[in-house]
Amino acid sequence: MTAKAKPGKPGKAKRLAVFNPPLAAPINRWFGKLRPMEPRTREEPFDNPRYYFQIKWDGIRILAFVDKGEVRLQNRRGRERTFQYPELQELGGRLENRVAILDGEVIIMEKGKPNFPRVMQRDSCSREQVLAHLLPVHPVTYCIFDLLFLDGEDLTSRPYCYRQSRLVSLIKESCGAVYLNENFDSGKSLYRWMAERGWEGVVAKEKTGRYTWGPNKSSGWFKIKVRRQQLCLVGGLSRAEGAPAALLLGVYRDGEITYIGKAGSGLTRQDLLELDRLADRSLQAEPCFVNPPREKGLVWLKPDLTVLVEYAEWTANLRLRAPVIKGFTTQPVAEARL
Repeated sequence: MTAKAKPGKPGKAKRLAVFNPPLAAPINRWFGKLRPMEPRTREEPFDNPRYYFQIKWDGIRILAFVDKGEVRLQNRRGRERTFQYPELQELGGRLENRVAILDGEVIIMEKGKPNFPRVMQRDSCSREQVLAHLLPVHPVTYCIFDLLFLDGEDLTSRPYCYRQSRLVSLIKESCGAVYLNENFDSGKSLYRWMAERGWEGVVAKEKTGRYTWGPNKSSGWFKIKVRRQQLCLVGGLSRAEGAPAALLLGVYRDGEITYIGKAGSGLTRQDLLELDRLADRSLQAEPCFVNPPREKGLVWLKPDLTVLVEYAEWTANLRLRAPVIKGFTTQPVAEARL
């Protein structure tokens, strides 16, 4: 399918237990109607021989429907993403005359680690001219971790270890825009490796587990996230009962200051007193953010101050989830960037 193809219209979520083979056209029949399996959250990493442990990629969940050279892509909500990731047409050639449904995550690597804001640029792109610019500078990789359907056979009721074996036989090796996800024996060792590099975390998958369609959290998969840190600039304050309550946070992105959320957790009483004094000398009439929040009672400040923020993850609209202020810094504002 070319980049000019019109997106398919997603259907309502539908739980499918059996595919009723032979299935003549899985793309047309099931595309947009399936929702991928979701993991439950677990706080601490663990080791258990009954589980595989995999890298939790900081990207966009994508189901790939491959039908004898044709490739269509949908996200976790059933919305088509074939236009946004033309590199993944490579799957059509890799699988030749096979018919398959694959599960994985699209990522963009930058400076040796996955960059979620960059992949969001690709995911939200809807103009051919913009996509043509992004393709060479921000190429994507599809990290495949499951095989759900192959040549008329529904594999979702099979154990995960069996699906992994079939997936390796099908894809064979990582190359180009396709990466075959690795399995590790130790969740604790992988978690330490991820934490040292500031990556997102670990996913644990039960070797004998089946694949369950739908957004309901599955007991067979667990995600263990690493708390990460981001240097942010302070572009304003929100107030509660006349006193500072939270910082309005931003970063430089493509030369502009982007608002990425607000945080009050971690601020001490002394911090709040200092912020009051800061507001007196750093007030400005207009926000420094290119996308300022639209709440009432906000105070705009000159972006002269930086803070270190710990957070759980980026949201789909580029906001920090569960941010906590770790402290004010002396680092230059120009270093607060994505």
